[in-house]
Amino acid sequence: MLSALVLALLALVADQSAGSEVRGVAPPAAGAAAPAYSWRPVAIGGGGFITGYSADEKGVTRIVRTDVYGAYLWLPEANRWLQLVTTASMPSEDHKPMTLNEGVYEIVVAPSDPDRIYMAIHGRVYRSDDRGHRFVRTGLPPVTFDANSPFRHYGPFMSVSPRDPDLVLLGTPNDGLWRSENGGRDWTRIATAPGGLGSGRTTPEPRPGLVVWFSPDGTQVWVMSAGDGVARSLDGGRSFKPLVAPSDPHPISLRHGAFGPDGTFYGVDHDQKKIWKFSAGAWEDLTRAAGLSPAPFGSVAVNPADGSIYVFDEGGHAIRSQDGGRRWSRVLTGARVGKDDPPWLHVADQGFFATGQVVFDPVVPGRLWNAAGTGVYFGDIAWPLGNIVWQSQARGIEELVANDVSAAPGQAPLFAAWDFGIHRRDDLERFSTGYGPKERVLIAAQQLDWTPAQPGFFVTNASDTRTGCCSEDGDAVLAGYSEDGGRTWSKFATLPQPPGTAPSDPWRMAFGSIAVAADDARNIVWAPTHNRSPFYTTDMGRTWRRVVLPGERLPNTGSHADYYFHRKTLAADKVLAKTFYLVHSGDGLNPGLAGLWVTRDGGADWSRVYKGQIAPASRYSAKLRVVPGRAGHLFFTSGVSNPGDTALRRSIDGGRTWIVLRRVQAVHDIAFGKAAPERDYPAIYVTGRIDGRYGVWRSVDNAVNWVRIGEFPVGALDEVVVMDADKDVFGRVYLGFKGSGWRFGQPSTCKPKPYTFGGGGECYFLGS
Repeated sequence: MLSALVLALLALVADQSAGSEVRGVAPPAAGAAAPAYSWRPVAIGGGGFITGYSADEKGVTRIVRTDVYGAYLWLPEANRWLQLVTTASMPSEDHKPMTLNEGVYEIVVAPSDPDRIYMAIHGRVYRSDDRGHRFVRTGLPPVTFDANSPFRHYGPFMSVSPRDPDLVLLGTPNDGLWRSENGGRDWTRIATAPGGLGSGRTTPEPRPGLVVWFSPDGTQVWVMSAGDGVARSLDGGRSFKPLVAPSDPHPISLRHGAFGPDGTFYGVDHDQKKIWKFSAGAWEDLTRAAGLSPAPFGSVAVNPADGSIYVFDEGGHAIRSQDGGRRWSRVLTGARVGKDDPPWLHVADQGFFATGQVVFDPVVPGRLWNAAGTGVYFGDIAWPLGNIVWQSQARGIEELVANDVSAAPGQAPLFAAWDFGIHRRDDLERFSTGYGPKERVLIAAQQLDWTPAQPGFFVTNASDTRTGCCSEDGDAVLAGYSEDGGRTWSKFATLPQPPGTAPSDPWRMAFGSIAVAADDARNIVWAPTHNRSPFYTTDMGRTWRRVVLPGERLPNTGSHADYYFHRKTLAADKVLAKTFYLVHSGDGLNPGLAGLWVTRDGGADWSRVYKGQIAPASRYSAKLRVVPGRAGHLFFTSGVSNPGDTALRRSIDGGRTWIVLRRVQAVHDIAFGKAAPERDYPAIYVTGRIDGRYGVWRSVDNAVNWVRIGEFPVGALDEVVVMDADKDVFGRVYLGFKGSGWRFGQPSTCKPKPYTFGGGGECYFLGS
């Protein structure tokens, strides 16, 4: 409990106004006395890259891996994909925050047993014997791998014998090749495999894991180590001998490979832009033999019915050979949205169709599956030309990487993501139909802000993460504003030029943190990434002036080091006119600027009201949050990266002094929503630890008492990176995750029970 003095300091000073409730956003929330919380995914659909696909030989079990969070199983009875890395399926010892909050390095179905699945995640291998309902840890010793490395599109890194579901091999980047013949209970490192032999081997730079293939009849195992060549085993992977090396000055490095029905092997070398064939004991460079133009080939698939070869580059452009690679023809491709799929996926029908692994269906003749950049797609070969129209099958996959969520009074919530912009959601349980600021592939919206001065006005600093590429359309930075609640957006008329940047650089002012004044939508402050100087405008971006902090050292006077941090350290007071707060962590050449800075004239003049770091380790994904309707009320968290003091801080005097809430630790984010009935202070929500217990928490009495309203909503073991709460509906809160989109929760009279396998939601008993 807080002391009487602190409670006096936290006395309420104003009433929060509430806008009209947005109709049709979600089912109505129950009252404040409801005994439970209902949690559901926010239906947006698709998103990040699918990096691998696997199925058994009869097509009963189909699974895919992702680069940012988890893996998915196709549920034909539900007509959707299901996330496999959840509290329902993973062992109880892994039900911890910041443990499995990452992508899956590899996941495979045993070809001969649709119930047997192996999954490599977080340095371990897990096994399921019931088609993913439950996973157990295998006996693999600790190894290292990265599911989101630059080599995530290589593979497979793990393979299971077509004959024996207990025989499995795993290839790692630096810890060698591992083999188990008893379903993962025991593992042996294979010393005769090429490359990656553990700590005794050093590499100057990151490398892909060892890629492993079984021949279709199971008599051979092939292993490729980038730069070390290919080896083959004829004894089930117990020992390997190098295959004859190709007559090429560059070491072979295969991204994908496939066996033909006659035993011929085909592989694609992305870096050297070659297509290789191995038959009759020799390698052949098909790129040279057939006179093909070198290209960044990404995948190869061989039709088991007729041996025709399909090769795809990373942009989805395809070629086909029907005579073993001597002659090739171009394959025309297109894309369309599948039945019941997210409508916004129509943006995938582009000249560049981001393509990962492509494989033939084991059951449907002439059908290909594509682990693509916005989800899973299949395509049926159209004869006689062999052309393909990819059709999305992404429903159930929520792989957008959340950056922000903004729930302004009287407005539908907006959800901002990497790669695919801002999604306005009038209905939280229907897929998005489009996104802003513009349906550009790709555009990342890092932050949003709203102002009480003009309902429906939002600002964003949306920018393209592909710096150095693809700025020809003039929309590499789509930072700007919306005046109609996020339905349409306008770009700022100009972009400023921070010191140390070139006027020709389209990304000179990009990403970072952005805020709009409480009294004037024209007054905006923007602190870009790369620690570049902040700027402010008083005419909605037609002209800009640089924020000058007394004592600064040019050129990099800002405090947002890298665009990938979920950092929100610039905020506008939601009551006081022309008032902005900026947390500076002393980055770069400006350690003397550390502290909280305030301007009360829209950005022209700044003074430091608190010197030094508000909390330790604040240069990463820290959050500064203002309380709507409460002048000068602030909360601050450094996030969860600091192993020491992670207590939540708050101020009620505009940041001059801070109260340390010791009970509240390791907070990911803080949000404020409509006050509870008979209360006049906004409800406060945090994700983190209170009294040592992790979860999503709510306080209706100004942070004095807390009740846990969720632990791992809808089974998510993913990391919460951002949150906001509804200003019109008491109790409704929105969570954004590192790699699996968003979920929303609200009071409910539902019957509480743990999340179960295949469930589309969760009912959580308050305080449990």
